[in-house]
Amino acid sequence: MDLTDPEYALTWPREVFVAEAKDMMRTDAERQSFYADYALLLEEAFAGSAPATEYSSVKGMMDWAGETGGSWPESIQSLQTILHKVPVVSELVRRADELRLHTARPPYFSRRNSSSPPDDRATGEPDWAAAKERFSTFAARWQSTGYFGDVYPDGCVDGDEDEPALKERLTELYGHEPPDLAHTAVDAWSDDEFCDLVELLHDVAARPRNRYDHEFSQCGYHYSDHALRTGQLLYRIRVNELLAATRLPFRLATEGEDVGRLVTITDEARADLLVQVAQQPTTLLKDQVGHAIALFRSRQATREDKVSAIRELMAVLEPDRYPVFKDTSVEKDNDSLFQIANRYAIRHYKDTDMRDYSSAFLDWMFWAALSMIQLCKDLKVEAAAGAGKNQ
Repeated sequence: MDLTDPEYALTWPREVFVAEAKDMMRTDAERQSFYADYALLLEEAFAGSAPATEYSSVKGMMDWAGETGGSWPESIQSLQTILHKVPVVSELVRRADELRLHTARPPYFSRRNSSSPPDDRATGEPDWAAAKERFSTFAARWQSTGYFGDVYPDGCVDGDEDEPALKERLTELYGHEPPDLAHTAVDAWSDDEFCDLVELLHDVAARPRNRYDHEFSQCGYHYSDHALRTGQLLYRIRVNELLAATRLPFRLATEGEDVGRLVTITDEARADLLVQVAQQPTTLLKDQVGHAIALFRSRQATREDKVSAIRELMAVLEPDRYPVFKDTSVEKDNDSLFQIANRYAIRHYKDTDMRDYSSAFLDWMFWAALSMIQLCKDLKVEAAAGAGKNQ
């Protein structure tokens, strides 16, 4: 196969395709009742139809070779061994690093050379109306391709889906009857209802790994064997792209206690810090840090929520502030951080503590505490490595 062919460009992130393909092959080998639709996977993950077509062609030859008991040439039998009985897919996984990513092409001539900007809106201004419209279209497309599993299935001409039962399932998950999911109801969504729907559909997103064609009245495909992990991962990627394109100041959290919930965005460097500091050596520390991050960056975070989050981070630092930072260049900075937290009514509530200060100060304090926790973790790793060399 020619991986330089544009048909073989990935529309999925490389690591998502590899993880899903491996998981499908593993499940296929372990469960006799599961039959993965690899053609569907290749249709979804690649820009063109060539990978799925090649899979179907080679798989057909291999199946024929098995049925005829070796009447096929030796090259076909060797191919079956090389590809571990999942043709094309196994080869694409093995050569994943060679796969190119499909990127949006530059605009056409007239737009490239236009003197007026493509969007008359002020840059950086959130476009809620566009976000709602795009999300409604996205949700309808995902629902029709089986990506919301049994909770919000694709329709059927036989009418076997009980509408009241569907509402009951969504209501049970949401806590009360959710806003209308229909595409025509987009204008009726408030901003909060729209955000709720983004989070609600994340929780039911699940990629189908099998399908069958219901030919009656040209009904189309129905889907089964849904994978929550892959579905939710792809959902977060696609919806976050949509939110970025419409300049909304939120993103679906990709990890941590608040994964799948809308959180306020930050710059790339601080986003990387959040990922690093969330990786803690013990479950207790991971839970403490994760809870603090989720509390602070919540879309509905209050001033008291932010104070509580910083207090939790200071509690994480407390056991290590003396043994880890002592005799280091940051010892005084660490002491200063705790003095500030004490004086500004974050760790304690004395009558002499300062309370009338800007919320911007809380933002600075939060990121300073996170940075100190990451530094503490790095220093402990460095000390452990040094001790190992000395032994």
